[in-house]
Amino acid sequence: MIRTCLFTFLLSLFTWANAFELSDSARISLLTVAPGTELYSAFGHSGIRVTDFKTNMDVVFNYGTFNFNQPNFYVNFVKGRLLYMVDVESFNNFMSMYLYEERAVTEDVLNLTSIEKQHIFAFLYNNAKPENRDYPYEFFFDNCATRIRDVFEKELGERLAFNYQSFNTNYTLKQMLDLYVDKSPWVKFGFYLILGMPCEINATPRVQTFLPDYLQKAFQNGTVQKATGKENFVSSTTVLLDYPLPTAPNDFFTPLHTMLLFLLFYLILTLIEWKMKKHFMFFDVLLFGIAGLLGCFFLFMWLFTEHYSVPKNLNMLWAIPLHLPVAFMLLFKSLRKYLANWFLFTCGWMIVLLLIKAWLPQPYHIAMVPIIAVLGLRAWRLFIVLKE
Repeated sequence: MIRTCLFTFLLSLFTWANAFELSDSARISLLTVAPGTELYSAFGHSGIRVTDFKTNMDVVFNYGTFNFNQPNFYVNFVKGRLLYMVDVESFNNFMSMYLYEERAVTEDVLNLTSIEKQHIFAFLYNNAKPENRDYPYEFFFDNCATRIRDVFEKELGERLAFNYQSFNTNYTLKQMLDLYVDKSPWVKFGFYLILGMPCEINATPRVQTFLPDYLQKAFQNGTVQKATGKENFVSSTTVLLDYPLPTAPNDFFTPLHTMLLFLLFYLILTLIEWKMKKHFMFFDVLLFGIAGLLGCFFLFMWLFTEHYSVPKNLNMLWAIPLHLPVAFMLLFKSLRKYLANWFLFTCGWMIVLLLIKAWLPQPYHIAMVPIIAVLGLRAWRLFIVLKE
């Protein structure tokens, strides 16, 4: 309610401000917030600041907010239809959040004429109206940074030119994320588990501006056409809050270490079974049941959601959805005899995956190698047991 009241109050101010042009003291700038410690803040944030010193207006247009109370919030989140919106808040409120989170904030004042400022402010004002402010969020192509890029490209047209020469053109979308999560091994493992082949496309320099740091870089390298010729798009840069980037935790149990221990456990279990001439079926039901559940999740995300990044996930080559009903059948002695050939196939397929993983169009995380090895080992063990 507080945010709604503030939003209404600010809109009333804009209605008043919109009755006349911005004064000659007005300026528009790009705000870039450094990455934070939480996953949702790991890639930073961007906002547009509009300041008019003569009318005491100092607000930030923020394309990175959403309403938890929107209809079917969780359903839309799962399906990839979540609506984000343009939020408007005072500059002081915007800064207080990052002061509390101890995240650096940089301001790039943009080199704009009075007419350009007025047009951009009018666009933002109109875009922030309740009937216009919602948009379907997409992490890579339509987010808080790309929306800002699009505002200036739309309003300035050919007068604005971004210089992308210093951008690395060899990264894929997933590798762009790696630049930010390399020091957070579990987050990186999660990305490699969830994201599918669409994230293996080349990230062109313009696409890279979905990341706030790269948007700022594009603005700082950009030029704008003036009557006297091309000038720098950014007229000045100021560090408003200066904090170091968050340090990564020094965790011993990285995904690779954890999965190697997982492999060691199943190697020891298999040796004990061989020595005791017994078979502990519970561990295989659990193993293949979890792998099957993962496969069903990947399949669901592919077929029934609109998320760009999750279809065609080649992790389904080892997390096979059919593992789930097979694990259920292992609970019944009368059904196990029909499964021997399935586990022989699974063992052979896991060996093939280990041999060809370097040539797959979707790279596997190194920690997935022990998982594939365990599935192959226990499939072979089950084939031997079920054939007896």
